[in-house]
Amino acid sequence: MFHIKSLELVHWDYWQRIKNIPLDAKIITIAGQNGSGKTTLLDALRTLFGLDCSMGRTYKHYARHSGQQSAWIRAVVDNKPAGRQLSNRPFRHSGFFSDDEVTLFCQVQKNGGDWKRQYLMRPGNVEIEEVTEASDWLGVENYRKRLASAGLSPAMSKVLALEQGETDKLCEYAPRQLLDLVFQVFGDKEVLDAYDEAKRHQRDTETELKRFEAELETSRINLEGLRLRVANYHQWEDLNKERQALVEEVLPSLEYHEAREKAAQTSRALREAKKPLVQADSQLAEKRHALAAQQRALTEAQQQEVQLEQEANTLAGRLSEVNRKLKPLESLLEQKERLQKLAADAGADIAEVSAELEKKEAQLAKKKTERDNLAARIAGELSTISALQGKSSMPEPEAQRQMRRALNDANIRHAMLSDIVEVTDPKWQGAVEGVLGGYASVVLLESAKDAPAAYKLAEKERYRHFIVPDCVSAPVVKDDTLLSVVRFSSKAPGWLIDQLERIERVESVDAGFKSDADEWITPDAYHRERRGGRSLFVEPSRYRFGAAGKTQRLEAIQKSLPALEAQEDTLTLAISKLATEVSALRVRIAGVDAVKELSARQAEFEEALRAIEPLKAERLEVGARLGELQVLTKNATVTRTRADTVWQNARMALSEAEAGMRLNHRRQIEQRSDHARALLELRRSWRHVPKAWKKPQQRAALVAAHQNTHQVKLRVGSLDQTLARADWEHDPTVIDQYARLNDQLSNRQNETEERRYQNNRAIEATDNARGAYIERLRYTIKTYTKNIRELGELANIEVTVDPVRLENDDLQLAQAGLHVRFKFDGKGQIGMNDGEASGGQQVMKSLVLLIGLLKSEEGSGGFVFIDEPFAHLDIRNIQLVGEFLKNTDAQYLMTTPLTHNTDVYDPSDLTLITSKKKKDVQWAQPIFVLQRRQAGEETAKAA
Repeated sequence: MFHIKSLELVHWDYWQRIKNIPLDAKIITIAGQNGSGKTTLLDALRTLFGLDCSMGRTYKHYARHSGQQSAWIRAVVDNKPAGRQLSNRPFRHSGFFSDDEVTLFCQVQKNGGDWKRQYLMRPGNVEIEEVTEASDWLGVENYRKRLASAGLSPAMSKVLALEQGETDKLCEYAPRQLLDLVFQVFGDKEVLDAYDEAKRHQRDTETELKRFEAELETSRINLEGLRLRVANYHQWEDLNKERQALVEEVLPSLEYHEAREKAAQTSRALREAKKPLVQADSQLAEKRHALAAQQRALTEAQQQEVQLEQEANTLAGRLSEVNRKLKPLESLLEQKERLQKLAADAGADIAEVSAELEKKEAQLAKKKTERDNLAARIAGELSTISALQGKSSMPEPEAQRQMRRALNDANIRHAMLSDIVEVTDPKWQGAVEGVLGGYASVVLLESAKDAPAAYKLAEKERYRHFIVPDCVSAPVVKDDTLLSVVRFSSKAPGWLIDQLERIERVESVDAGFKSDADEWITPDAYHRERRGGRSLFVEPSRYRFGAAGKTQRLEAIQKSLPALEAQEDTLTLAISKLATEVSALRVRIAGVDAVKELSARQAEFEEALRAIEPLKAERLEVGARLGELQVLTKNATVTRTRADTVWQNARMALSEAEAGMRLNHRRQIEQRSDHARALLELRRSWRHVPKAWKKPQQRAALVAAHQNTHQVKLRVGSLDQTLARADWEHDPTVIDQYARLNDQLSNRQNETEERRYQNNRAIEATDNARGAYIERLRYTIKTYTKNIRELGELANIEVTVDPVRLENDDLQLAQAGLHVRFKFDGKGQIGMNDGEASGGQQVMKSLVLLIGLLKSEEGSGGFVFIDEPFAHLDIRNIQLVGEFLKNTDAQYLMTTPLTHNTDVYDPSDLTLITSKKKKDVQWAQPIFVLQRRQAGEETAKAA
């Protein structure tokens, strides 16, 4: 695997350009304060190698901070051969066979609204300016494949992506996870996957054979179906023959027999039907006498019901007259009670009460006016909040909305100044609002030729704001003027741009007087110009420019709204109290007038009281009688209804009996005539019947076999229904189809058995091949075990590995795991993650497991990113980890905070120092490099 020799960053995070950061050392420590960019530097290397950044960040996160359209990462890595053979260089698969160095490039470029990254490889040490016009850029996947062929496998990429404080994660792996990682790094995982793929293919073939067998079974079912169709066809033929015999022979013979029997039976019935007519005449006479008696009872019941109803109607009219006389008298007595109650509540001086009432009513009207005004203000604030949350533009004044509507109706393309202004620094939002607040409704025309029409509309609408036809593109400046914090999304008036360029931004009034500028403004919107100084402060709830203004306006309104609602609740309580007091005063005033009225109408009330008593008695008497009549009338109605029902039933029964008598008499006459005609027709219609059918013996045999024509017709109907089914087979060719399908089924059965034999042989061969490869897996485990034991000896750690049972079995291979045990300082053995190791021992275990993956038969190699490996370690453990790192051959890039113990720098050959970005500058300071002193060299230099 290759090593990193140098790094260059352009527009990465807050670094403008840092060239030639030296990384050609074995152990490199990146030191700095928290937030100074240590992890940012490691994430640049991760992005360069196509890995994911740490802590959930992405390369887009760093590219956006610079504010530029693109960012570059460039690194020079070594391409020296691992042994003596030149063809064994890391990047030989990319075609770089002769150069000892390879330059890797990563360009992060803004494409529309998103960022994308692309990669490039060049032999030798190549600068960024030499590849800006390159056309052979690589995508992420192709680039990762090339790095994998150079030694940066996906498994190693997973190891390099360990995040801050997670250097002990390898020792937390489960045994199965660790074994999978070892197989991935040593290339055995791909072979095992190939065997699994072969077995999957054989299982697919087995599935296909099962499908073939299912199809054979389906064919057998189809063959059985054809056999059933043949049987069905023969059954259909038999049923047709049976039906033909029944219809053409049996049914006519039985019909002739039944016709003869029916004629004889009819003659006997007609003779017996004459006897009941005499009995029916005597029964009709009795029913006529009973009907007359029921008619008399119904008449008496009707007369009784009419008499009761007439008396009830008379009493109801009398009761209505009494109630009419009582109603005005009861009204007078109710007035008397109301006046007496009001008179009881009166007792104060009427003049004082009236004055107090007038005062309270004035206070009540004032409070209601205040509450209405406050409610209107709250409603306006709520509508503004709704508009700010649901729209993309700020709410506008009514005059501006009318003018915008008029311009849109005239198809004049335009924009308001508030539409195109965006404040880039929230600190200066108030100052921009103060300066531009009066120009928010200025209309900017897209085309100067629309100016005459726009001026006419403005004249008609009496629009008091400027309409500007000539606009220019605003420059982007980075100075202390107010224009530097304002961005225009389209062209703006030139005079407005000039005004913003003249105003200098100062931190305070004192700073403004110290400044040489003629015109300046503070963050609190105090403005000084040639005429003097004044405050242009605007409440945040009235901001109108940009997304930041919209957010601050919404927050200000939401903060002030609870106070307004509390004020409204206070006014509501005061109004309720005043309304209660006013009502009480009005009742007291009404009570004084009631005393006078009660005295004046005393005689009228006494006369009403005297006249109401006899009327109430009369109403009670009439009502009692009406109640009695209601019961009597109901009983009379029930009696009349019952009598009417009995009479109606008797009348209908008599009518039906008379009609039946007449009908029977007429029916007998018709039956005799019909019988005579039927006999004549029978003799004529059955002349064609064969003589054999007319023989009594033949007819008796048919009756014994089939009973009657009804049974024959039922059987014929049953046969018709059976033959009408859709499942009958009418095609005689099904017999030939059955024979052909039987032959095909036999051939396919032989073919399927042959394919199953071949697949079973393939399964056996694959299983034998994987069994042979198990030795290679055991060699890999042996090699890794040797690596971590040798690394443990360097760190004075006794490392033991439990034997791994590898058999040619899917379940055992899936359950196999690598159990590693460690012994520190001669103490007992501890496992990988059993909770018995200290923080330093966890780091040492993980480093042993990690570096063991990097060692090969030719020795160690590659590089490792370790973010703060010495976190939570004491001085002794820091020294142990440092000694271990110096004794290995990999390249380490580690981070550590400046506040840490100085022993963390002991193993480092090269130290990079990062610094936090200052608030007042755009770019962060360069990275400083400290290199361990060599003879005649400087100890520090800036990159």
